[in-house]
Amino acid sequence: MSKLVTLRKSEDLRDDLHGSMRILLISPSYASGPNTMYFPIGLSYISSYIRNLGHDVVALNMNNYDAEERDRRLTTLLEDQTIDVVGLSALTVAFNEIERLVRFIRPRTDAKIVLGGGITSCESEIVMQAIRPDFMVVGEGELIFARLLKALEKGQDPGRVQGIWYWKDSQPVATGEGLAVPKLDDLPQPDLDLFGMQEYLQIQSDQRVSYHITHLYGAKHIPITASRSCPFRCTFCYHAGMGTYRRHSIPNVVEHIRASVEKFGVRHVLIYDELFSANKKRLYEFCELVESFDITWFCQLRVDQIDEILLHRMRKAGCVRISYGFESGSDAILTSMDKKISASQIRDAVVATRRAKIGIQANFLFGDPAETVETLTESLQFQDDHDLAFVDWSAVIPYPGTRIYNHALNQGLIEDREQFVRAMGNVSSYLWKHMVNLTSIPDERFMELYTELRERNDVNHRRHRTLKTSGHVSSVTSSQMDFGCPYCDHIETDTAIHYPPESAQGAPVNICGAIAVTGLNILCPACKRKHHLAAKDIPHVGRHYASFQSKLDVLKEAQSPVVMLPALDRYATVVSEDMDFSKLNIEAVLDTRKARIGEQYAGKAVEELTGDAVREHPDATFLILPWVEYENALQVLALVGVQSDRILSWNLHFGAGLSGSVGERYCPPNSYRSPSGEDNTVRSASA
Repeated sequence: MSKLVTLRKSEDLRDDLHGSMRILLISPSYASGPNTMYFPIGLSYISSYIRNLGHDVVALNMNNYDAEERDRRLTTLLEDQTIDVVGLSALTVAFNEIERLVRFIRPRTDAKIVLGGGITSCESEIVMQAIRPDFMVVGEGELIFARLLKALEKGQDPGRVQGIWYWKDSQPVATGEGLAVPKLDDLPQPDLDLFGMQEYLQIQSDQRVSYHITHLYGAKHIPITASRSCPFRCTFCYHAGMGTYRRHSIPNVVEHIRASVEKFGVRHVLIYDELFSANKKRLYEFCELVESFDITWFCQLRVDQIDEILLHRMRKAGCVRISYGFESGSDAILTSMDKKISASQIRDAVVATRRAKIGIQANFLFGDPAETVETLTESLQFQDDHDLAFVDWSAVIPYPGTRIYNHALNQGLIEDREQFVRAMGNVSSYLWKHMVNLTSIPDERFMELYTELRERNDVNHRRHRTLKTSGHVSSVTSSQMDFGCPYCDHIETDTAIHYPPESAQGAPVNICGAIAVTGLNILCPACKRKHHLAAKDIPHVGRHYASFQSKLDVLKEAQSPVVMLPALDRYATVVSEDMDFSKLNIEAVLDTRKARIGEQYAGKAVEELTGDAVREHPDATFLILPWVEYENALQVLALVGVQSDRILSWNLHFGAGLSGSVGERYCPPNSYRSPSGEDNTVRSASA
């Protein structure tokens, strides 16, 4: 937390903090390849602030490169330039990557390493001890970091700088609350260019493709911030080190948008704020000033801060999508979360937003401490009643610093705080292997419910299917298609559809997990609602479905014994709808997950996948369905001596078909959500 001060421009902004050090600022990435998950605006503001004080800043936005290129560029910067201070900024979920980077940097430079961002604002001593930077900035970075740089350059005692952690006699020491900027308009505009805005825009393809939402036109966007923090304090949300809620003036925001649109030639603006506005007057002012720019924009709002008249005004001014924090359809859960909204207000917001023809991005959260089977049922009914097919379910995660994190500690649900923070560094692994159950629902039933909710996401998406008319294969990973929106009369003709999504940017195809199962959620450019294009309905993918089905049909015709693995859960419904597994002569079902052993699947009791279990079926064909751990299964089969002609692997089949060759496949180490919700594994909490 940082305390507000009044900036004295003659002293604080210029003379008193003036310096001439060379600073390397690094924004780490949460994904394995180049990505647009987020742009480091916070670090861009810090950069422009300290450059105005005379410091020389070198920046590296690792999101713009793949893993190998990131390390190569970092090595070159450290070897070719004299760097005085290296600054890194990240959220808690980047714990493992930040630790790796600090260890990577140490032997390559004598520069001091300063860590900032949300990762430093809670469990600070654990982070300091485990990652061991030279200093940590806790809270809003501009003033604190500038004062630390001054102390380092002048050889002064860093212990006199408020808002940091440092080492004293080999022990980490905190210096108390730091300073924050009260008037955000006093800050210079962020250094977007320095952090690779052009590269960021280049990565955004003209037809932006992702499973969560695929834009057919104009997907490139410029991210901006109009405020910091949030005036609300939901139990699951932590405004990491951002202090009290403060806002740029609307004229300042609009001028920033005007200059950015003019400079970068992009017509869509993504407003990163956790809450764009807490009052209607501010929104009306924004609409009035931005309307003449002929742009579209996206923002996050609360359902109790809008009405239909305002929404129509926003639509006229270019608003095309709004992210709302619904979280639950149960008033009991909304109260427990301290959301300060009701289910009826959510209902009214859905109706009004749709009438204004503005798209809705929203999520439900499962696992609040007050959650029960009854409250979950209530939320599911609410979702169905209001046709919220594209509202995804995610898990409540007790991020350090939140009230529910403190609840988890008090209840003894987190035994080792450092290991918990490390587990969060791989979000997918955390959700399936380390998730903390905050509810009174038994753990086994809790995970069953979570799995069912993840499957419900996929099934719900398919309730509003794209109206396919025709199409043909144009390449290994793309088709040209004509199709229509199921909500309105909009028709797309001769449209390029890339699948899997990563192929749109030339990236290698990820064949781990549910390859060719999850379709594309397409945003209709006319009515701004999503509709679902099933993977099987895309011509170049459909032909591989047909060839896989033909192999299944051969097994059926011969009544060959089949051993199926794993026992599908999340993708069972979708896979069974698109493939015909009936009449297979299934001898056994094997799985590696302990929770599945003994359960019924495909009419069989699930057994553990072991070498001995495999040997019991010497004549069987092993059918490996979509599975993240399919390679482990292949290894077990190989060790037992099962020949490749007795293995039918979904992942290998579609991997070979959609990547051109099996040799081009890859499996990324982790996935992470964009703050704008583009991938729903984990999301930033919205107001």
